[in-house]
Amino acid sequence: MPTDCSASEVPRTKATCCWHNTTAASWPREPRHLAASRGASWWGEGWRIFTAAPLQWLGVLVMIVVINIVLGIIPVIGSLAATVLGPIFAGGLLLGCHALARGQPLVFTHLFAAFQSDRLAPLAVLGLVVLAVGAAVALAVGALVFGTAGAALVTGAMQGSEHALTAALAGMSGAALLGGLIALVVFAAFFMAWWFAPALVTLHRAPPLDALQASFRASVANLGAQLVFGLIFIGLAIVASIPFGLGWLVLGPVMIGASYASWREVFGD
Repeated sequence: MPTDCSASEVPRTKATCCWHNTTAASWPREPRHLAASRGASWWGEGWRIFTAAPLQWLGVLVMIVVINIVLGIIPVIGSLAATVLGPIFAGGLLLGCHALARGQPLVFTHLFAAFQSDRLAPLAVLGLVVLAVGAAVALAVGALVFGTAGAALVTGAMQGSEHALTAALAGMSGAALLGGLIALVVFAAFFMAWWFAPALVTLHRAPPLDALQASFRASVANLGAQLVFGLIFIGLAIVASIPFGLGWLVLGPVMIGASYASWREVFGD
């Protein structure tokens, strides 16, 4: 297999021959601190990445949707597999963005590039971490809600209270609210740890846990930019959802490109 990724070779071999040549910088790498306004510029970069190869992006996105539909048909295992495969596909899409940023074409096989490399296992570890965090939060919130309700019910029954069930339901409602707030904080923190992680594993060859830690530090350092990015995302998501969700065919690839742009500004050369 050739190792020179010249323009003439790109359509056939880009996804496979350039994997080991896409490292953008050495690791470890300290994140840059950006102005909050840069969060808006990431969307502009994401749009340019999408418009550089719109048909290819649409084809890739349709394939992702089909894969997730097929996995969704399989009870339990399908959803677990989709979570683990998510970072692996993300790694391939980031390679596609990296190719476009260097003036090379996006090819369909970028989506599966990670399966042909030594980045497969580290990216899968990121997916397993997502599963572990989700399961831990669900168990903790469930224990809080039902534990509180059970304690109120038992206490009321021991005291012979006629309102034991009412107290249990009230306790469950309060615990559910508290549990929801805790889950929101945990998932927000994990999102910060996740945002740059696939790019760091894919493009810097960082170990998965190191990538999560570095991503969290970078997100804290650039909290303003991420808040601006997130506020714009909310508006775009509403607009994209109005025409039967068809706007997501564009917003999805643009968001992938924006994620790449954020990595490039914070960690890239």
